[in-house]
Amino acid sequence: MSEYISVIFCRRCGSRYVEITHWENGNPVAVCRTCSYKMELGGFTLGRCAVTRKELEIARNTSAKRNEFEK
Repeated sequence: MSEYISVIFCRRCGSRYVEITHWENGNPVAVCRTCSYKMELGGFTLGRCAVTRKELEIARNTSAKRNEFEK
């Protein structure tokens, strides 16, 4: 079964407890509830997608590396 989700991970501590708390200058501001890191997400938009629970688990256990990305 698919679920609609939006996921943001903290780049500093890797936490999945990140929220969009408010908007500044027309951009969303993400705040990590674990380490309190805060950043304005300029140049991006937020959306949602349908994923299976297995895909969500894989995404949760994968983190981006500096200057690397998955194809």
